[in-house]
Amino acid sequence: MMGFFCALPVISALLGSCAPPSPFATGYVEGEFALVAPVAVAQIESLSVSRGDRVEKGDVLARLTQRDAEIALAEAEASLARAKAALANLTEGKRPEEIRVIEAALASARAQAAEAERSRERISSLAARGAATTAQRDDAVTAAEVANARVAQTEADLAVARLPARPQEIAAAEATVAGAVAARDSALWHLEERTLLAAATGTVFDVIRIPGEIAGPTAPVVSLLPDGAVKLRLYVPEIAVSQIAVGSMLDVRCDACPEGLRARVTYVADEAEFTPPVIYSLENRQRLVYLIEAQPDAGSPLKPGQIVDVALPEPDE
Repeated sequence: MMGFFCALPVISALLGSCAPPSPFATGYVEGEFALVAPVAVAQIESLSVSRGDRVEKGDVLARLTQRDAEIALAEAEASLARAKAALANLTEGKRPEEIRVIEAALASARAQAAEAERSRERISSLAARGAATTAQRDDAVTAAEVANARVAQTEADLAVARLPARPQEIAAAEATVAGAVAARDSALWHLEERTLLAAATGTVFDVIRIPGEIAGPTAPVVSLLPDGAVKLRLYVPEIAVSQIAVGSMLDVRCDACPEGLRARVTYVADEAEFTPPVIYSLENRQRLVYLIEAQPDAGSPLKPGQIVDVALPEPDE
């Protein structure tokens, strides 16, 4: 009987039930959570947030024990100080006390050389008058030459003492300092990472571990849902998937949701799959569907876990 009424144009226009239903897809809202975990294994000392708290980017979420990280930083700073001292020792030459000793030796050598020169001149004069032998004159000349050589050697020793180390030694010491700086910076970073901060503004979705428990890279402390970090996972019938492409805008409906919600398609699966049990119903029981993902508009009130429907474009005839 309903078919007869629907066949009449006027009545058909008045009965919306006579029109075929628009195709739709059912899915759910999925949160893209940020699991906040330390970079190294440590015990949780305190928590600053509870489940459901709102946090701003940079807020403190938790603090972990720091004693071992503080010790490591102190060791790194001591190693850096030693490396800098070794480099300074190479670039500045010998100590002032050592240089003063060499300077005193040079003064003594110069005095001895002056005395030897005077003795040579005196004996040479005597030898010229026959008052000294040739052997005595030769001995005086040799003594003067030896004294002058000692002066030259001491002057060279003083010059070397004032010089820095060889370039290769200085380069090696500079490399040691650079390595010590890197080790200090690494130790400081590890110490700072013992305070867990919110990487984005959002909501604390769950507190996974409490003070006294051990946290680590694979053992997070807090699950954070950043603002806007949700997406729709929708399952589209085969008949409608060809009408959807990345960038398509979809109208979104859900229980108690305001009108006008929209989402932009960001992914369309290449292969079909069976309808997931989580959305299976009499109205949506197609054996094969395609997964699509869509990003809601900014400021959307959608929450993780909500079931949603979206209106799909009419399939081509």
